Formats: sequence, structure tokens, C-alpha cells
Amino acid sequence: MLDRTLLPNAISLDKFTHLLSRYGPLIEKISTAKGTKPGQKTLLELDHFRYNDAVSLFHSEEPKQQMKLGDVKVLVDWKLRHGKFRPTLMKLVTSNEEASAEQTIQEAMKVYWADHNTSKALDMITKLKGIGPATASLLLSVHDPNRVIFFSDEAFYWLCRDGQKSPIKYNAKEYAELSTAAQALVGRLGVDATHIEKVAYVLMKDEPSEDASTKEETKEEKNKSPINQKPVKRKGADATEVIHDNTSQQAPLRHSDPIPLPDRFAKIKRNLIAGNEKAVADSFYRLLYQLRKEVDRIAAVGSVIIPTIDYFDINDSVKVAAFQDALKKRGIAVIRRVVPPNVALSWKEETREYLRHNPRPKGIPAHDPQLYEMFWSPGQVRARADSRVLEVQRFAMSAWHSSKGDALVSSNHSVAYADRIRMRKPGDKSLASGPHVDGGSVERWEPDGYGRAGTYAKIFEGKWEEYDPWDSSARLSVTWDLYNRAGSSSMFRMFQGWVALSPIAPDTGSLRACPMLRLATAYLLLRPFFSPRRKHGSHSDFLHESNWSLNVAQNTIVHGAVPGCIQELSDALHPHLRLSRSMIPIPRVEPGDYVLWHPDMVHAADAAHTGRTDASVLYIPACPLSLTNALHLARQRRSFLLGLPAPDFESGRGESEFMGRPGTQDVSDAGGEEGLRSMGLLPWDDDRGALEAERELLRLANGILFPDQFDITLGKSARRL
Repeated sequence: MLDRTLLPNAISLDKFTHLLSRYGPLIEKISTAKGTKPGQKTLLELDHFRYNDAVSLFHSEEPKQQMKLGDVKVLVDWKLRHGKFRPTLMKLVTSNEEASAEQTIQEAMKVYWADHNTSKALDMITKLKGIGPATASLLLSVHDPNRVIFFSDEAFYWLCRDGQKSPIKYNAKEYAELSTAAQALVGRLGVDATHIEKVAYVLMKDEPSEDASTKEETKEEKNKSPINQKPVKRKGADATEVIHDNTSQQAPLRHSDPIPLPDRFAKIKRNLIAGNEKAVADSFYRLLYQLRKEVDRIAAVGSVIIPTIDYFDINDSVKVAAFQDALKKRGIAVIRRVVPPNVALSWKEETREYLRHNPRPKGIPAHDPQLYEMFWSPGQVRARADSRVLEVQRFAMSAWHSSKGDALVSSNHSVAYADRIRMRKPGDKSLASGPHVDGGSVERWEPDGYGRAGTYAKIFEGKWEEYDPWDSSARLSVTWDLYNRAGSSSMFRMFQGWVALSPIAPDTGSLRACPMLRLATAYLLLRPFFSPRRKHGSHSDFLHESNWSLNVAQNTIVHGAVPGCIQELSDALHPHLRLSRSMIPIPRVEPGDYVLWHPDMVHAADAAHTGRTDASVLYIPACPLSLTNALHLARQRRSFLLGLPAPDFESGRGESEFMGRPGTQDVSDAGGEEGLRSMGLLPWDDDRGALEAERELLRLANGILFPDQFDITLGKSARRL
């Protein structure tokens, strides 16, 4: 019998999300125990189709494709393997005529999306052979997983019978009872219907387990924790990635000691909050309260919280407005179908062909490179110059603005940044990275780093709610690399990002992120000023605002920051972020999808690639035109023309002697004049419709890139005769 606190009308969001986190391991355990016949999908694979692939395909009033009979059969296979097996059901479903089945489902969905009338849609779907209300609810659920719950035995027992197993008739009346109960829980906890299915399954199928926050940890478990693993420094896509030899992103809370820094950091910390100590303390307590709510929301909702938009909708003002609101809050987004899948796949194949005909470049890991120190392959050059990629970069960068009208920065002019290509192999663990933020570490607190631009001034004044992560004016004079770190980006990137060159699902070499940009940034910056009064006690008591106080005398500790390294985060050093819950995988992406994230975003790479095919991406950040970026572009242009490594990476001959290396004409063929300008190979036009600051920027940038053609000493643009 279920504990009363686990019943639907009493369960808390904390307990709900804890149970939800147990679903994945439970399915994996059941899948392994059941095994498969040759050529048969495992339960784990079917479960991924049901909750990820099918939702990605059909979750919309305008789905990527219409559901076919083959899709129905896969979902029925999942239903039979996930719950009770009924030997005749699949035969009945298979006997449906394909075109008729597709039309029936399509018409039912039109009826459903008209007014979300579940019963009407189910009535229509149940006209198909072998499809009763339970299976019909499954087909409907993958079209609208937020509202529609699948009529599973486990969900019915939990929501309608308080966990007691009793006979089920599987009729429309019982489903209406189940749906009503599910909607009550959706409204109370702010979760999705599919999350309720999973929690019900755990409650009815799994053995009860002790809460993670009170479980006594064994010595063996402690040794396996990523917090206790020694990091190995690698040269990474930003920058230097920190790669952990662990297989889990889920680190339990620790109270380990951070690394003390030189004495001058105590003075830096004192000066940052001098005169604002009370305001900073009060703001930290407000922050902790908001973090508690937001982490619970993220953990409950999962990947769907990350905004997505289709390339073909970026001119739809209604969809764009909603997308940009979500992007500004979350700091990360996926833009679908930026390039056709066949084009993205051709870029990967061109790169492979380039590798086959030339000496193997350096890469990570050294013995079997998967992240290549290669910048000028045909696929990479074509992708950077592609008009659709450049258009999406300008679209995404429009989320930024300048609080200073005379700021010399333009998101209307995208500048190419040469980064690398990754083709991560199944089973790989070498390219894992724990939670981190690129763009420096201690520089965020140093007056000669981000302090030069006052980037985070509002946070250090105790007004984090007024901090604007999207103000480009507060980034232009930043020095984000004070310690000459290998691989550090010397360009102002409004977004880091990559274009997918293969299908990539969560846990198969993908990306994880903590999608609460302003809150996470404010916490990261304020954490070094506070200490817990008591380090022992319950998890919730330790994290509560009343347990934290502003340090009377500031010490030299800046949690997770070491000069010359990236900014690392962990549950030990940043406990209120609850990274084991707030770091979520991005949704599944397909070839040609573009993933973009804010430069202050806390992100990580999957600890292991558990898929069966490569996870390949082109690293292509979105960079605006600025004077710093124009200077970098001049150096990068030389590297391109000579085939040398990109300016931020190791020196050497690079690809200078490679066969098939693209040239200026290839850039022109791929992106025309726009592509040439983004690579610094053609001057920008004097845009008479632009603001005065933007026209001045274009004039100065042309002078930097083409000094023989443009005289930047004149008061206006002028070509030398």
C-alpha cells in the first residue's frame, strides 16, 4: 500500500521529481532483464521512441510528418512490452489498411487541435481495428504530451484507485476519470501528463528507495562521484574543456573545500561589494528563494523547457515573440531545419573525404581523434558561409541590444569564427565535460576582466533582478582571457553553438544545459561571498536561506575559478543550483538543426556516447561585427588563405599542404557576397539606412580589413583613389 504522502492529492513536487528521476534507470533495468530477440528493438529503444522520437515528430498542430501505420505499430510494440502483453493485439493493428489508418488519425488530430476535445478524437481513432481507448490515448499522447495522458494500468491504479490494483474495463468512462485526475495534478504541480505516466510507473513497478538527500553513501559510491575524480585538461571547442573520467552527470551534494587563490582576490571581493553589503546579502536570499522554485520547475518539465523554433517560422512575428521571450529567459535554444538534412550530411561527408586524402590532423583523444584541430575542410567553409546559417545567426543575435546608442557593435552583420568539427563515436567517454562556463573564470570578478565593462555591476550592487545578460554594450571592452589560456576565444560571441551533422539524442554525445541564465549567473557570481552557518543537517536545511550568511571578512576563494582555466561548477561548490536536477539534456536534434547558447550559459557534454551512430557537429558560434571581431577577422582571413590553424588555436603548418582545401571562390560559391563579407574577404557596403554608430562601425571595420582601400582617418567612408 502506498504511503499517504505519495498519493496524487498529497505528493509534493520534490517527491514527484525524485520519482521521475528513477524512471530512466528502472526502464533500463527492465529492458536488460527482458532482453530481445534478433532484429527486435529493446524496451529501452522503444521507450526512447515513445517519449522522444515520436514526440519530436508528432508533437504539434503542424507535425513534422503525419503518423503512419508503421509508427502506430512501434508504439503498440512499446505498449505491449511496457505493460501487459496481449498476443493478438499486434496482429489486429497490422490488419488495418495503411492509407485509411493514416487518414483516420490525421482527421482525429484535426478535431483534437480544434478545441482539445479528447473524447471526440479518441472516438475517431478507436474505429481502427485493434485500437481501443487505451491505445488511442497513446497515439493522442505523443501528439500532445503536455495535456494527454496514456491510459496505462499504472496511471489508472495510482490516480484513480490510490495505488490499489483492481479490474480495469478500459472504456471511455474510465479514461475520462483518469484524464480528469491527471489534469488536476498537472495544474497543481505544473508538470506534464507524460511525467505523471512515468511517476505512476515507478510507484507501481519499482521498489521504494531512500531519498537521495538522506541516503548514506558507501565508500565505493563516493569514489565513483565525479566530484572526486581528478579533472584532465584538454583543449576544447571554446577553449580548454575539463574532461572528467566519469559516466554520470548526477553528482550528489558534497562539502569539499575549494581552491584558495592569491591574497589579492580577497581585496577584489571586498571592493566589489563595498558599501552594498546589506543589499548584496538581501539580494542573495531573494535569489535562493527563486532558485528553489526554478530548479523544481526545470526538473519537472525537462528538455521541453528549452525553446525551439523552425527556420521557416523565423519571420512569423507571433512565433518569434514567444520564442525570443523564452530564449532570453533560458539562454539556450534549438532552431530546427536551418539547412536541409541532406546538405548537413553532405558537409560531414565532404569533411570525411578531406580527411581520407590528407594527413590526419591533431585531435582529441590523441590516439583516436574525434574532435579535430581542423578548420578549413570544404564542409566547414561551406557551412560558415551558408546564407541560411548567417540569416539564423542574425535572427538569434537580434535578442541582444545595446544600452548605449554609440556602441560600436552590430548584430545585423554576422562575422564567421573558425572553430573545429567533432565526430564523436559510440561508446566514447573522452569528450565528456562537466558543468562549466566558457569565457574565462576569475576574470568575471577581476577589475581588468569583466570589470572593465561593468558587465555584472548590478549583481554586485545587490540588484541582480536588474542585471541584463543581453546588453552588448556591457561586453565590448571585456578582457575574458587575462592569463593567455590555450584555445580561449578572442572574439565576442553573442552565442556559442553548433550545427548538427547527424541525429543526436540525449545521452548520445549531446549537450546538457542549466536553462536559467540570469539566476545561474547571479548565483555563480555571488556564491564566493557567502558561507553556510552549519554544514551538517538535512539537505533542505543546509540549502535554506537562513543557513547562509555574508562573510564578515572576505577570503581568497572564488568557487570553481582558477586563473587560466574555464569556470567549473559542481554540486559541492554551487549547491543551490542543484546541478544534478537543473542540468538537463537538450532535445533530440536532426542533421541541419542549429543549437545556440549564451556565452554565460552553464553547460556540459554528455559523459558518454551511448548511441549506435556518430554524433557529429560543426562548432559555429554567432558573432556580431565589432572592432575586436574585425581585428580577429583580419588574422583569421590570413589563416584561411594560407591554410594555417585558426588564430585561437595551436600554431604550426595546419592544413597549408592539404589537398582539396577551399579558397575564396569556394566561399563565394557557398554564400555569395554575404559569405565573403562574413569571412573578411569583401568590404561591407556603407548602409545609409543604418544608425550613425553602425555606419561608423562599418567604416572602421573596412579600414581594419582593407587598409589599402579605405582611409579610416577621414571623417566618413572614402575609398582611396
